[in-house]
Amino acid sequence: MLMKLTGGRVYDPAHGINGIVRDIYVDDGWIVDPPTDGKVLQEVDLRGKVVMAGAIDMHTHIGGGKVNIARTMLPEDHAADVVARTELMRSGCGHAAPSTLTAGYQICRNGLYGRL
Repeated sequence: MLMKLTGGRVYDPAHGINGIVRDIYVDDGWIVDPPTDGKVLQEVDLRGKVVMAGAIDMHTHIGGGKVNIARTMLPEDHAADVVARTELMRSGCGHAAPSTLTAGYQICRNGLYGRL
């Protein structure tokens, strides 16, 4: 089933796409080229919405005391893997026990194009 996601603001840092308004076509869960015949079975209006790589909601409460202890015991892990604050990103750090922001940035770096 070919679906068209219309007019969303696309963010895909892995492919150098940062806030471009464009249409995306999806077929069987994969992002594909626009159809040559123009036939679309479903269209979703995403004007005014952000389109980015799918991710898991990182807000959980499993990162309790033990994860915080791991972070305390791994200062070299945090020092080696710092994500600097930029206009689009907030700072985060860690690899073995990453901060929520760092985990989200790692997921986004995988890029949008591919399997949804």
